[in-house]
Amino acid sequence: MKAPLHEVFASIQGEGRYVGRSMVFVRVAVCPIRCRYCDTPESFEVQPSFEVRAGGTASRHENPVRAETAAELAAGLATGSPYGPASFVSLTGGEPLLYPGFVAAFGTALHSHGLALFLETAALDPEALRECLPVVDHLSADYKLPGTLSRGDSAAAGESSRACVAAAIAMGRTVDVKMVLTDEVQEADFVSALEKLAPFRGAIELVLQPVTPAREVLAPLPQSHLARFVQLAAEFEPRVLPQMHKQLGLD
Repeated sequence: MKAPLHEVFASIQGEGRYVGRSMVFVRVAVCPIRCRYCDTPESFEVQPSFEVRAGGTASRHENPVRAETAAELAAGLATGSPYGPASFVSLTGGEPLLYPGFVAAFGTALHSHGLALFLETAALDPEALRECLPVVDHLSADYKLPGTLSRGDSAAAGESSRACVAAAIAMGRTVDVKMVLTDEVQEADFVSALEKLAPFRGAIELVLQPVTPAREVLAPLPQSHLARFVQLAAEFEPRVLPQMHKQLGLD
């Protein structure tokens, strides 16, 4: 199985329950939606090659790449990361679920290297996710709220995310659900999303992420808005986390 990659690099996880952990990131190319706050628009399109980097060294490799080769590259960075050995590899995007066969083969190859697969996805395709779940160790699912997309149906995305979360929990995977909060998010839409996720309240880590201004979003989330969102989600005991890697000036 092959897929086009945008980059492979070692860094520190800046989001979710594993924040602060040394991790290797494998970013696939192409995304079917457009988040207004996207900070990796360069991954929207496939390039002829992708970069692999750790510390001050970098190399380029041709696209598309075999899943086993991508796993070997990730395993090399996992042991040689400047941030210390990594046990997790984050497959992110772009959108990994565009390539479910690649994800499944990549996860299998990672496990042969003694590494765990952290899948970060917009969670738009439950059927594709079900194909991958046997090799996924942790799922980080973005729940796209109305007002955060400039292209794509946020209502449909929310239903798909709910189905993805249900499938991952049914298979016994740990699950983070991340909601990026901007000043365009309406209270009623946020409450509706919480109601859809209520059956999973004890099984997920709900991460509320105040937006890092990027692309079409020029202003941070007002403190009063954040306080209200946290109050509304109180039964989930949400974790409020900005993008910590951005705070640290990391990739």
